[in-house]
Amino acid sequence: MNQERRKELREQYDKRHPDMGVVCWRCGDSRWAMISRDARADFNSTSFQLKLGTWPNREMQRAYNEPPDAFEWSLAKALDYKDPTEDYSDDLEILWLEFLEEQPGAKPMRPGRRK
Repeated sequence: MNQERRKELREQYDKRHPDMGVVCWRCGDSRWAMISRDARADFNSTSFQLKLGTWPNREMQRAYNEPPDAFEWSLAKALDYKDPTEDYSDDLEILWLEFLEEQPGAKPMRPGRRK
């Protein structure tokens, strides 16, 4: 790949507008959620680790191992934003708190972290 094409692809990647917000995995009555700056990338990463059996949240991993088909993923709260280069940490934190009010039984996907 030549340098021009590589530079063009990098610019396209930098200008993309990924979904941000709170992502949620559900299995029956159990819910696990986290703040996401790129929902699709987090979905792919989490799915891969769950399939390998290496997800850090052992409770979520055990639930996934039972009936993987019963797991559902969603972007539970989406952040409406304009510029993907800005820092939206405070806005994402507010969405997280709103989500927890609506889903009080939800647990963090990664123990000890919201992200």
